Amino acid sequence: MLGRESHTTNWIKHLKQNPEYCHLRFKKLDKGFYAYPPFDIDKTLIDEVDIETFIKIEENRIPLFIGTQFGVYPSVDKSPKFLCQDKIVAILGKSLLSGQVSGLGIFKLLSNSNFEKKIEIIYFGNESVHERQ
Repeated sequence: MLGRESHTTNWIKHLKQNPEYCHLRFKKLDKGFYAYPPFDIDKTLIDEVDIETFIKIEENRIPLFIGTQFGVYPSVDKSPKFLCQDKIVAILGKSLLSGQVSGLGIFKLLSNSNFEKKIEIIYFGNESVHERQ
């Protein structure tokens, strides 16, 4: 993590406290034209991978996307290879203007669909622990 309390990473505490999802890891595309907006994350939770590994379905490691008011990044959801089967993905909600992070959602994307047709599985809000109680 960042070594200090961050208003953009409280969702990580909630994820780690969840017995079903505490072992989940994320995949981020490593380079190329797949750009991510800047975001904070515990580096032990994420692996930078190539496009083939990003698309591959794995049990405890899922693709990470950043959902913003301008769209979802990276835009590989339009790739036929990415959409050929149902996928579980994570979407970190972030405002590019204010930098505010709302939280992280885990979603099921149905094959041949897009991010408008996603099914929420669980959501980890970014509120602090004292705000949750």
